[in-house]
Amino acid sequence: MREFILAALPWVLCGVAVAIICTRMGREKTKENEKALEKSMALGMSLGLLFGVALNGAGLWENHAMGFALGPLWGMALATLFQGGNDSDKGGTE
Repeated sequence: MREFILAALPWVLCGVAVAIICTRMGREKTKENEKALEKSMALGMSLGLLFGVALNGAGLWENHAMGFALGPLWGMALATLFQGGNDSDKGGTE
């Protein structure tokens, strides 16, 4: 049973992350929002890669490719969820 769970876990994690990214990408339609989303996804992917490497170093998976693949994917998914409006770019009062 443990082998089955360890074999299915990466597929479940990938599916959930892709579902989060796809639902968030469908909402953003303006150019400004798309650019902000792209920036946050790039940052999330970078931080996710670092986190994936850290999990590889901790010995979480037997195969190190799992950390290199799931880290950036989950970084992008979390970046789309926690993407906030950066009002400092707009400046001034309206």
